[in-house]
Parts: sequence; C-alpha cells; structure tokens
Amino acid sequence: MTSIAAEGGIVSTADEVMIFLKEFFKGTFFPKEKIEELKQWNLVLPPPGTFYIGVGLSKMPTPRIMSPLKPINEIIGYWGYTGAFAWYNSDTDLYFSGTTNQTNGSGHTATANAIVKIIKSVL
Repeated sequence: MTSIAAEGGIVSTADEVMIFLKEFFKGTFFPKEKIEELKQWNLVLPPPGTFYIGVGLSKMPTPRIMSPLKPINEIIGYWGYTGAFAWYNSDTDLYFSGTTNQTNGSGHTATANAIVKIIKSVL
C-alpha cells in the first residue's frame, strides 16, 4: 500500500468493508432514499470494458445475456484500485466484499462472474 499515493481512499480489511457496506445500504449514514440520488450512471468505458459510475458508487454491468431467464436489475458498489471490491444486490439482499490479488483486470472479471453466478443461484 505504500506505493499508492494518497487519493482519499480507505485502507481496510474485507470484514470491515462488509460492515461498512451493510450499514451504508441499510441507511445508517443517511436516509436510504438518498441512495437513489447517487445512481446517476455515466458510461466511463465503452464495451467490452463497460464501466458505469455514479456519485460515489459504481454499477456492475449485468447485460440480459448474462442472466436471460432471471434478469439481475443491478449490482452496485465499488472496485478498489488494488483489486478490493464491495458490491450489493438489492434483489437478493446479498453483499460481497473481498480482494482479488490482481490489478490487471482478470481479478475483476473473475469476481464479477462469481458474483453473478451466486446471485443467479438464489433468484
């Protein structure tokens, strides 16, 4: 972590991130209705590296082809710069946090695929 310049990020454990993520989406820090105001999605990277960012949140792309019979409405949260992640799916009330130990994108892809697979299994 010493090689990453200060940019306002947080250094934490996956367990602590999970606690924060749950409390954030439960409305502990501000009214839950305000979360909708953060969902001003802007496409940052065009396909195939699709990436949407809102106000302090990101949206994981979930095209209908990924789950044609059971559409996934949204997975929201954030990717960290070092392979860390924190995601939430309101359809299933599932939370995901952890690290990938990869910063080249392959960890992000593997994590996104695993998250979608888990969500599909409980829809």
